[in-house]
Amino acid sequence: MSETALFFGGEILTIDPELPQAEAVFIDDGTIAFVGSLSEAETNADPDTQRIDLQGSVLLPGFIDAHSHPLWAAKTRGAPVVDVRAETVPTFDALLAKIERRVAAAKPGEHLLFFGLDAQLHEGFQSLTRDWLDQIAPDHPVGVQTSNCHALYMNSAGFDACGITADMPTPTGSVIERDPCGRPNGKIAEAITWKAVETFYEAWGDDRLSTEFKAMIDQFISNGITTTTEHLYLPFYRAYYQAALKQGWPMPRIAAYQQAVTPDMAVEEMNIGPDRLWMAGVKIHADGSPFIGNIWVSEPYLENDITKGRMGLAKGHTGGVNYPAEFFEAMVRTYVGQGWQMTIHTQGDRTIDMVLDLLEIVLNEKPRPDHRFRLEHCALMRDDQIARCMEMGVLGSFFINHITHWGAPIEDVLFGPDRAAHYVPAGSAAKAGMRLSLHADTPMTDPSCLELMQAAMTRKASDGRCVGPDECMKAWDALKAVTIDAAYQIRKENTLGSITPGKHADFVVLAENPLTTSADRLREIEVQQTWLAGERVWSHVDA
Repeated sequence: MSETALFFGGEILTIDPELPQAEAVFIDDGTIAFVGSLSEAETNADPDTQRIDLQGSVLLPGFIDAHSHPLWAAKTRGAPVVDVRAETVPTFDALLAKIERRVAAAKPGEHLLFFGLDAQLHEGFQSLTRDWLDQIAPDHPVGVQTSNCHALYMNSAGFDACGITADMPTPTGSVIERDPCGRPNGKIAEAITWKAVETFYEAWGDDRLSTEFKAMIDQFISNGITTTTEHLYLPFYRAYYQAALKQGWPMPRIAAYQQAVTPDMAVEEMNIGPDRLWMAGVKIHADGSPFIGNIWVSEPYLENDITKGRMGLAKGHTGGVNYPAEFFEAMVRTYVGQGWQMTIHTQGDRTIDMVLDLLEIVLNEKPRPDHRFRLEHCALMRDDQIARCMEMGVLGSFFINHITHWGAPIEDVLFGPDRAAHYVPAGSAAKAGMRLSLHADTPMTDPSCLELMQAAMTRKASDGRCVGPDECMKAWDALKAVTIDAAYQIRKENTLGSITPGKHADFVVLAENPLTTSADRLREIEVQQTWLAGERVWSHVDA
């Protein structure tokens, strides 16, 4: 392939305010060299230049999902993990039947892991217990992970395999539910969950992961995503990513955010370039998931059969945070002192208050201009908290797919219509001028920035209702949130996020213009090509 290429013959949306649209783009050695008129672009070309006639299609900068987990998603959802999400197995009885069939087919001692248990979406849901799972699978380690990834149910063999005993103290930042005698009753949550599932992954060996990792990377690339993150990165992930690069896989650029779990709070220095895999910062879980009830809210969860029966929440439940205040403060102070960007998982409004209070104190003591600290997901962020973020330079990355996948139970079961109307308030944040991002948080939902834009612009739940029409984003704001503003959030706005001379030649070619397509049809737009560093790495023709 020629090192130079000329794109022309279609709409070119640069996302660059200096030149929003152009006739042609010329690239040289993986870098954008010229953007402007076709006649001027031709002066840069030579006989060997590859000429790409877009034939009426639309060229944009490659999409950026600012919060996802490609390798972890491969672990979590790739075979031999069994998919029991409600979209695949709609009822709890069918879920149990699928578990029983898999147990019956298992080899002696085989580790069995199931992903997607959902208290809100599985019709007839019942909370699994250790004893119940023992009856189903007395001889195999079994784990059933929730669709939000924050909790895991296991049988006795599973607890034994993971080394979780009645005498074991509950690790900081974790939950082990126990019976009155102190014996784990089946459910664990937060940090210990992610450690426990690694036991299952390790039992299967690395061969399965290589295959599943490639499949997950292909999902990102085929959806035009040229940059994403590995939130919850752990040091041993590096070898997998380096192997993928060495094999020449068409891998998106990866901004790694290390999981804040190491006892010494040390963060791995890493920069494999240019801009291919780098340590961008740290990820801290301040609270958990709204769908298992462990976020900190100022107004209680609603009281009904689902919150009381399926989720086991007491009357007046307002949740809480993951870490003791002293430990959380020590983490924040350490990472601020080390100079890292922090991305802090915050779902409940009281959690957001706690985090902003602490950040304000620490930043007043040790000012850090342009720190770009991020709050992740932002489910119940209030208007006054958006204003406070703007004053402090704190950014929000919004998990908008909560609305499309769980919008109905959010409104009807968990929080009521008033709070649901401003749940994941990306629209309000955009109106306030925040440089926000939208994310799919894969493996929780599938990677697709067009789907993120549609979710943000329509806020339509799976049953068709619009959850909070006042929070609908405009098309331009939504597009920036998966391009240039997402690049800003990972500190790469100078090299990524727009079609601008000097930036990496990362592009997506679409069949239609997302700025003029009906919001209800955005996720149906065909992704025709994906270009990474000036090389076409995916085409719908070849797929």
